[in-house]
Amino acid sequence: MSDTEVVLTASPLDVSAALRHITIPACGGISIFCGTTRDTFGEKRVLYLEYEAYEGMAVKEMGRISDALGEKYDVRRVFIAHRIGRVDICEQSIIVAASSPHRADAINFVSDAVDLIKRQVPVWKKEWYEDGSMWKENCECSR
Repeated sequence: MSDTEVVLTASPLDVSAALRHITIPACGGISIFCGTTRDTFGEKRVLYLEYEAYEGMAVKEMGRISDALGEKYDVRRVFIAHRIGRVDICEQSIIVAASSPHRADAINFVSDAVDLIKRQVPVWKKEWYEDGSMWKENCECSR
């Protein structure tokens, strides 16, 4: 079972806070994923993203995902943070971080957690372009 911190916030995300939370002497493997806003989608220029969430449910579901994956992988500390509101180009919208005695469990936990968060957590993304906006379905989840 892991010690998990889950954050849903309109404030900029802090990868240093994630690293501080997951770093402990018993763990030699640390994995961190940071999803950032890119400036293009296809041929369109993206100005920024905007996220909305069913906040209480989103936090609970991210915690449940961490707990379930904690049964599968030997991770000791987990940090999951997701932005809501406006997220500008190059800013982080999600951080998922985990520490484990060995690297494979941390890496696999983070990869699976990102996939599950995108698929299951009630957070919705709107992309703002020069010519308007569009709500976006996560492409990885529609496969």
